[in-house]
Amino acid sequence: MKSSSCIYHRLTELIQLHPNCVLATVISTQGSTPQKAGSSALIGANGLLAGTIGGGITEMKIIKEAQIRLKSKISGLFSFELHGRIEKGSESICGGSMKIFIDATPELHLPVFRQLNKSIENHIPGVLISWIDQSDPENVDITRYWVTKDNELFFPGKLGKAVDSIVAKMLDYPVASCQTIEMDTPEYNRNDLVLLEGILPKPNLIIAGAGHVGQSLAPLAKTLGFSVNVWDDRPEYADQSRFPDADTVLSGIENLEKITVRHDTWVVIVTHGHKSDGDVLRKFIGSGAAYIGMIGSKAKVSQMKTLFLENGWATFEQWNRVYSPVGLDIGAQTVEEIAVSIAAQLIKVKNQILVNP
Repeated sequence: MKSSSCIYHRLTELIQLHPNCVLATVISTQGSTPQKAGSSALIGANGLLAGTIGGGITEMKIIKEAQIRLKSKISGLFSFELHGRIEKGSESICGGSMKIFIDATPELHLPVFRQLNKSIENHIPGVLISWIDQSDPENVDITRYWVTKDNELFFPGKLGKAVDSIVAKMLDYPVASCQTIEMDTPEYNRNDLVLLEGILPKPNLIIAGAGHVGQSLAPLAKTLGFSVNVWDDRPEYADQSRFPDADTVLSGIENLEKITVRHDTWVVIVTHGHKSDGDVLRKFIGSGAAYIGMIGSKAKVSQMKTLFLENGWATFEQWNRVYSPVGLDIGAQTVEEIAVSIAAQLIKVKNQILVNP
């Protein structure tokens, strides 16, 4: 199941800004629901602060319960049924059910969230473990751990071995995911539920080209959870003031050569000319980037393909991984529409990777 892990990338900052808050997480669902397991939201006295656990009527009910817990500082597990009828406007009608974990004291887990943030900043994936004693579902005890390849933990007992096995697999094949394990331990008078969330670093998007399309794409990509990096060979265009949403703005061939490509690097090539597009493509086509897209007409793409293959700059397999013309075919005409088509393709490919890593 997919996890909406974006909130964790800024959770430490959010809790420090809003110390009186509650963290709500969808831990399981059945049937049709507005969000799936792993979706999280931070909730304060005045309502939603960040993230989402479904929207609409269901989210309103969860927020109401969270605000009660905010006052009592008692964490709990809650089930919400979505089997209402359409004529009753106050009920959810999706048809499924959701189990929500409400942590009424997320500030107590700031040390763990700081570990998580440090790993994410260094592009290290990991697993957030929330060990919940659910003997009394309306008053649960929570212990959290952050585990990566560099700091694997091992837990005792039968449940601990089950957790160790799943965590090891999640670390070997990191994807955004959410799993739960439940087990009674009568010898300790406990009924434990363990929530395991696979958290990935933000995917790193390189927009090669600081023109109109790059300017329109950058803020879209930022809202989609990408770390946005813009490059252009023209210093007057590669200006941070033109890209307030970008994490970095670079210019010069020497800086292009310094860019590190990882498995979570995404590249969109939208420079000011076909020669510049080709130069940038040569830099990235043989890399292990998750995605490479290049703007251009079908005629341009055909000529460039011939050029790359005849000169040995790419293999057929490498060329066929390039999305060009870039973007989904939505009949885009304006610069803004082209940016939307590219963003839509990024979403499509990202979700395909999540399903088939």
